[in-house]
Amino acid sequence: MANVEEVKASVAASVDGAGRAVTGIQGVAEQLDQSLALLRMTAVGSFHPAAAAAIAHLEQARTRLDEATQLARAAMDSANQFRSMI
Repeated sequence: MANVEEVKASVAASVDGAGRAVTGIQGVAEQLDQSLALLRMTAVGSFHPAAAAAIAHLEQARTRLDEATQLARAAMDSANQFRSMI
């Protein structure tokens, strides 16, 4: 069985990993923002359903990335609270 310091170190490593994941998600979100901007600019004046669907899907993907970031940060906060209590 792990001692308290080993548990704390493991939780800290988990938080660090989640932090790196959040950084990666933010990079992907920026790429999606650029893609959305380009697609919107390209599709101006076009009312084609496929263009509208593409924009809607990218917007939904972007929203879900925001949700993933919020959830990961909440998990990091909870893990840090746990680590400080043990």
